[in-house]
Amino acid sequence: MGRILTPLLAAVVLVTIAPGLRAADDEPKVIVVKAVKAHGGEESLAKHQAAQVRNKGKLTLAGVGEVDFTQEVAYMLPDKFKDILELTIGGQKVNVVTLVNGDKISIEANGKAVEANDQIKAALKDAQYMLKVARLVTLVRDKGYELASVGETKVGDNPAVGVRVSSKGQKDINLYFDRQTGLLAKVELRTAEPGTGNEVNEERIITEYRKNKDGIPVPKKVVVKHDGKPFIDAEVLEMTFLEKLDDSEFKK
Repeated sequence: MGRILTPLLAAVVLVTIAPGLRAADDEPKVIVVKAVKAHGGEESLAKHQAAQVRNKGKLTLAGVGEVDFTQEVAYMLPDKFKDILELTIGGQKVNVVTLVNGDKISIEANGKAVEANDQIKAALKDAQYMLKVARLVTLVRDKGYELASVGETKVGDNPAVGVRVSSKGQKDINLYFDRQTGLLAKVELRTAEPGTGNEVNEERIITEYRKNKDGIPVPKKVVVKHDGKPFIDAEVLEMTFLEKLDDSEFKK
């Protein structure tokens, strides 16, 4: 049970891209720069390095089937993360708590310690990097990222344009933006599958949005697929972006 640990939702910044962008070979960079500006600029995005998120939904587990879950997530970039996941399996409640504070990782399932093996560490590393990339501003401010066009595709029934993000020592991540609205429609990467440790192609598809108190679109419903098969169907109950969280949030 301790391997059901990877964060279920990426806390993504959803931004509007100016329509009709066509900048030849530089198009991926132009898309990201315009996205950051449309969302309020680098300064506004950069100061919100933390978030708190509440989710609920259904999770499909190998050998178990579909189970209900609730989840509370808190993170502070670049290396602090907390995940409280409650599952109902066969009528029994299972509570998994994951804490990451720098190099320190603590995992408990129903109060019992779970070893953070190499597969779990790799999955958590992938998730933390995804959170950082999905904030977008790091792609503008920080060196070491390469952006490339993934081309046109469809996410659901909607046309989308893709940007591949590459960085030394990290797996590539594809970001797909809805062509009409400019909102982030899908995040795609290779990662370890909870429960088996096998590497899978993960797609996190944002199917519906709502606006937060500041009028910024944030995910409302998200579907996660592994190798094209259903894994998570989640509703985001609350998502709050913050400048910082106290370090005690990420300790036992």
